[in-house]
Amino acid sequence: MSLTSALLTAQSSLNTVSKQTALVSRNIAGANDPNFSRRIGSVASGAGGLTYLSITRSADEALLSKYIETNGQLGTSETLKAGLDRLSGIYSANNNAGSPRALLGDLRDSLQIYASQPSNTSLGESAVSKAVSLADALNRGTQETQKLRLDADADIANSVNDINSLLAKFEEVNNRVINGTRAGKDVSDDLDERDGLLKQLSGEIGITTLKRGDNDVVIFAENGVTLFEKSPRTVSFVATSAFAPGTSGNQVYVDGVPLTHGTFDQPFGTGRLSGLLQLRDQTAPQYQSQLDEIARGLVSMFAESGPGVPTIPGLFTYGGAPAMPVDGVLSPGIAGSIKVASAYIVSEGGNPALLRDGGTDPANPAYVKNPDGSAGYSDRLQNLITAIGTPRAFDETAGAGDNRSILDFAAASLSSIEAKRQTATQTHEYDKVLATRATDAISNMGGVNIDSELQSLLDLEHSYQASARILSTVDAMFKELFQAAS
Repeated sequence: MSLTSALLTAQSSLNTVSKQTALVSRNIAGANDPNFSRRIGSVASGAGGLTYLSITRSADEALLSKYIETNGQLGTSETLKAGLDRLSGIYSANNNAGSPRALLGDLRDSLQIYASQPSNTSLGESAVSKAVSLADALNRGTQETQKLRLDADADIANSVNDINSLLAKFEEVNNRVINGTRAGKDVSDDLDERDGLLKQLSGEIGITTLKRGDNDVVIFAENGVTLFEKSPRTVSFVATSAFAPGTSGNQVYVDGVPLTHGTFDQPFGTGRLSGLLQLRDQTAPQYQSQLDEIARGLVSMFAESGPGVPTIPGLFTYGGAPAMPVDGVLSPGIAGSIKVASAYIVSEGGNPALLRDGGTDPANPAYVKNPDGSAGYSDRLQNLITAIGTPRAFDETAGAGDNRSILDFAAASLSSIEAKRQTATQTHEYDKVLATRATDAISNMGGVNIDSELQSLLDLEHSYQASARILSTVDAMFKELFQAAS
């Protein structure tokens, strides 16, 4: 080997070691970045003993796809769990003592005590007070349930904004990756940034990706709708200003195509957006229907009737009175307007003895069951107590059963929401484990081990020293050569 060749080889080696050192420094600097993939430098030999450094990322596309899948599932279960926790929390204080089921039991017990002493008006007043608490609980349940829907609707709007923002950023980064790849540049940093955007996007909406030439990526929603291809598709949504029972929220659109939970797979898709749509359009409305059915049952159960007169609301009335709700048919929103009639409330000029005697409408004596005003009359109270435990028709779409007592229906409603919450909690815990494992797998494959990188620096230092010694030797030989020639 000539001295010139040796000099070029040593210079090339020093240049390569310098690039490798810079590469290790990049790895160390990115150690705490969850989106950073370790850079791997591969040395290749060229003509004349020259060496070149080829840089690749240690990222694994299969692991990234798995992370995107599990992150989407986690986004859904986390959202559903939070929403079901809120619904469960409406009546959860003091061991559900304020739930419709518990307050129904309190009303029944109070009626039984009153029936044992029908002449004691204070016992009648106590029973009316229990009825007021029950109506208030149904009102509050309606308010909280609709507040949950309103909050979910606002979060849907925020999620749509986030999706559009992420897609816009993705376009910028994806273009840099494509242009850099075509120019033969190192696009590792851009690829890291793009992977990070995909991770964030998967938390909002379930996605799948397709990689094409020049490192170009296409993004699809789980139902196959294109979210990004060369440019982002517009995701649009109009928030609803207020929610009431029966109000339907607006749909989410991608380029004018509806993208609601019904179009997702598995069966509702993944991502926070899917969970929010389920809460707003399914979970909360069904719970509202159960509250409405309890309220409708109360209005019907305590209604008054008589010969030749129409049936009218009695102890419990509502916004649609004096018309009676149809038995077995859902009356949307009735739980929000149910109340105890003023005719029974002492503070509003009423008389609680109407519970015993009947006669909510003072202008029509046909509704009175105790025309003689007997202080020992308890037949109507006993009938009311029996009615509370008697099976009746409920709308099956409410999801708490049919042909059961109102007490059993209220208990089934409470059990239903708790069962859903428990399932959501278990699913969330499972999804957290999967997401953690996917994160760990990505970290193990592409993460940076500081100890290994520091060891690499020591090895590179030795290589640098060896190349430097070669340069020193060649330099000394050149000096001797020049001295001999002179």
